[in-house]
Amino acid sequence: MTGRPTFFRLLLILCILGVVIAQPCWAQDDVLRLIDNGGYIVEDGSGRYKYRENEPFVPASTLKLLTSLVALEFLGPEYRFETHLFLDGQGNLYIKGYGDPLLTSETLLEISKQLSDMGIRQVQSICLDDSAFDLRGETASEENSARSYDAPNGALAVNFNAVSLLVSRKGRITSGETQTPLLPLMREIGTGLPPGSHRLNINTLPSKPGKSSTLRYVGELFTVQLQQAGIGIRHPWKIQATPRNLKPILIHRSRSDLEEIIKDCLKFSNNFIANQLFLACGIHTYGLPATWEKSRKTFSNYTTTTLGFPKGLPIMMEGAGLSRQNRISPAAFIRILNRFKPFAALLKQRETIPLKSGTLTGVYCFAGYFPKGEALIPFAILLNQQENTRNQILKELQLTIVGSSASL
Repeated sequence: MTGRPTFFRLLLILCILGVVIAQPCWAQDDVLRLIDNGGYIVEDGSGRYKYRENEPFVPASTLKLLTSLVALEFLGPEYRFETHLFLDGQGNLYIKGYGDPLLTSETLLEISKQLSDMGIRQVQSICLDDSAFDLRGETASEENSARSYDAPNGALAVNFNAVSLLVSRKGRITSGETQTPLLPLMREIGTGLPPGSHRLNINTLPSKPGKSSTLRYVGELFTVQLQQAGIGIRHPWKIQATPRNLKPILIHRSRSDLEEIIKDCLKFSNNFIANQLFLACGIHTYGLPATWEKSRKTFSNYTTTTLGFPKGLPIMMEGAGLSRQNRISPAAFIRILNRFKPFAALLKQRETIPLKSGTLTGVYCFAGYFPKGEALIPFAILLNQQENTRNQILKELQLTIVGSSASL
């Protein structure tokens, strides 16, 4: 009589052990059924959870992790971008930008009020100097769409180079932001748009010879904000280099330090900010002016010498993940994530998982950490396929690694 209960207890123990042992294998098989073209890796110490981990894929916005890491290490978490203002003997106000991504309408009004507090009541003309960047018309995006996420970069740019508009049913155009006055260029962009709310990048407005759309935006907005601060302007704004002998009367430092900027960049996946950081790293290494090629070399050298990647991989054409020429492997992301751990709190959390997503048509990626006790376990999922199965893969991996699955 005692043999039967013992037998059933043993059978029950074996069943439980079988479920525990089989669960990771089952999850692994289940994950593979969700992948047509892609790879993943989880660095949990077992070496089990990986597939095509050394093959390069298009990463989309997960690339912002590498951009952020290099910016933090090269520029430092407390770095602040600068914009210099000068006044010559004729009363011309020169504004020279160095790539501050946070020159918003409110910031320009604050700068204008500072100038007014310094006793400036009138200037002859506003002279805009964007010579700190030499991008030669090249943009990060290959789509060059009118969407705000495709906004061009520049040494001197306002409101992330995007314009917010409201168009009424009768065609009346107003600013879509209370802090931003209605400008002539906004009326021009809004003409012909359907009723509703629109947020478009400044390249929607075609550039004219000698006047870039980016600098036109800066010039028109600075003119209004200076006037609002009580400073008169005798002549229209113009593009003109700052004389070398002038010393700045005001150096504006961005209101947020680099760590705060990166947190917002990752939270909102802001492409404009990411590429301003990418270009700033090139300046740090090779000096002014910023160029796309200087930054590409900077990042290539970093990944080779610091992260130990083979030469030529990853391929990084820009820093936001807009280009489909970008390539990186899941295994490469593990090295990036291990080095990024001190800054993991800057990542946006998806349920309990700090991660960065990346999305283009046919590109669906995640890179981040599974929290397990006090540990952060790095993972990367890179899919270059039509079906977006990254959420299911993330659930399966989390269930296998952590033992629970969030509602994703």
